[in-house]
Amino acid sequence: MSIRKKKLILGMPRTFSTYKVIIDRLEQLGYDVIDISYDNDFFKYKNLWDRFINLVRKIILNDKGYKSKLRFESLGSSILNKLKHIDGKADYCLLIRADIYPRNVIKEILLKSNKTIAYQWDGVDRFPAIKDLIDLFDRFYIFDKKDANLIQGNYLETTNFYFNHLDDKRVSPKLNTFFFVGSFIKCRWDEIQATSNLILQNLGIPNFILYTNDNTIINNNSFEGISFITTPISYEDTIKLTLEHHILVDFLTKVHAGLSFRIFEAIGYRRKLITNNSDVKSYDFYHPDNIYILGEENRTISDFIKSPYFDIDEEIISKYSFDNWIKNILEN
Repeated sequence: MSIRKKKLILGMPRTFSTYKVIIDRLEQLGYDVIDISYDNDFFKYKNLWDRFINLVRKIILNDKGYKSKLRFESLGSSILNKLKHIDGKADYCLLIRADIYPRNVIKEILLKSNKTIAYQWDGVDRFPAIKDLIDLFDRFYIFDKKDANLIQGNYLETTNFYFNHLDDKRVSPKLNTFFFVGSFIKCRWDEIQATSNLILQNLGIPNFILYTNDNTIINNNSFEGISFITTPISYEDTIKLTLEHHILVDFLTKVHAGLSFRIFEAIGYRRKLITNNSDVKSYDFYHPDNIYILGEENRTISDFIKSPYFDIDEEIISKYSFDNWIKNILEN
């Protein structure tokens, strides 16, 4: 007799194709996944009037969700058809960045699920529309402890994670190589340049890849160890590059203080880490042989490179895997 697969509705942005990795792993874990994610990043206002109306509604009427309504009408209308064809109810609904969906659509989604969960893996301050949606869910998770001061209602804290099934122990990292990939964000640009120079001065090899569509930025900035791309690298390809490098680099942005995916990838794939996020010191995986905190160290990066990697307890490493994360999110 076949065991019935648990049905899960998954909704999230399709940025960098992370949703594909999540779906693949969920299916490997035995879930029947109904994908309602969509490309919310490619939205453009149809005209100046729509832009003006959004501004008025946001500032005067405090309607922070109006843009998501326009975006969904433009890019996500097929999702409602998917929902209509769900037979009965799904066991779970997991929305990551639920603010990309209009409130009325979320209500339709939640009617199709027995247990409803949201995870805000970006700062609430950056996407404040989420604050008006928290009450809709059975459980609402945040990854940035600072967000607790910005929201009302019930919430739970969690962290980001790494995908254990993407690890490939056959790959040997190139010694003294430092890897960072991310979008160009002006507020961290100076520190990215300074860190690349610091690595070079300590005989390391930086490979920093920044995504931007702004040709002015690309044409006016040329630095050893830093390259620009105009097409995003998929998440799975990013992990392949990650595994080829000796040390990962993480830059905290001003919009949140939570630990990024890069930090958990370093833990899960057993790579050293350089970061400017000093909060890592409060976690059970922290060890100074493995993690160098920019602006707080008395030792040189050269000394950090030379120190051997300290083996973290397997239970701690597994604790931050996607498999454990999804189990806790859905079942606990």
